[in-house]
Parts: sequence; structure tokens; C-alpha cells
Amino acid sequence: MDERTFLIIVLVLCIGFVVFFMSRSGENYGMLKPSNAATENFQSNLLVEDLEYWFCGPESHPLAIIAVQRRFRFDSAKLWMKVGTGKESLRRLTEGMQSRAGQLNQNLRGFEMVDQRGERVGEWYSAVGVQAVIKRTGIDSIEVWPPSAEKPEP
Repeated sequence: MDERTFLIIVLVLCIGFVVFFMSRSGENYGMLKPSNAATENFQSNLLVEDLEYWFCGPESHPLAIIAVQRRFRFDSAKLWMKVGTGKESLRRLTEGMQSRAGQLNQNLRGFEMVDQRGERVGEWYSAVGVQAVIKRTGIDSIEVWPPSAEKPEP
């Protein structure tokens, strides 16, 4: 093999490694995508049938409310409290959040939760600017960590 062929092979391998590692970065976690539909669902206290509702923080003014698709096993449920059945339970939680957000001059927003592959796994409602960890842990299981103002490390 001549020197030019060798250099081309080395260059192609280097480019391949760079592309591979860049494509793998950020693959570990999902994200929150702003969603007008999710905002409307939470603000109108609409319970979507295929979603299961959870909250974190004090019941009088939760930090976040999430709705996880029922088809998933919710591996991090121990970090959240289940929302009671019925529209009234969700209404009390969202009103508490809105009251507290008004005192702190914060805006509340709905988000679509997507896993690391970009697949929708549920909805999220909280103040704008919080960080979340959303991770698909198996074919039918996910983890969602409570919100943080800082970059979370699960």
C-alpha cells in the first residue's frame, strides 16, 4: 500500500470516529419540547385518557405536573406523587402552581416529553427554564426525574 492510500484510509477513519462520537453525544436523554397543546391541556385541566398524571413538590404548589403515556412502565414513579382521579384534583394542582408562579413572576408552560430517540412519551407542565431528565430505560419503560433549575445529574 502506498503512502497516499494509507493517508486516505487514516483520514476516513478519523472522520468516521468524529461523526460516530458526535452522533452519540446527547443520545442518553430525552428533552422537553414546548407544546401549545400540552399547555392548553393543563390550563383547561383536561385529563387525556391514555396518560397517567403525576406531580412533584408540595401539593399546594407543585414544581411540575407530568402526564406519562400509560403504555410505559414508569421506573422513577417513587420520585413523584400520583395525581388523584378526576378533573378536580388536576385543577387544584394547576391553580396552586399558577398562584405560586404569579407570586414569583414566572410563566408556566406545557411541554411534550420526548425520549432520546425523539418519541413522545408524555406531557410536562412547569415554569419555563427548568431542566429535566427523560430517559427511555427499555422498550416499554421510562424514567423522568423531577425538575431542577440546574443541569440534573441522575
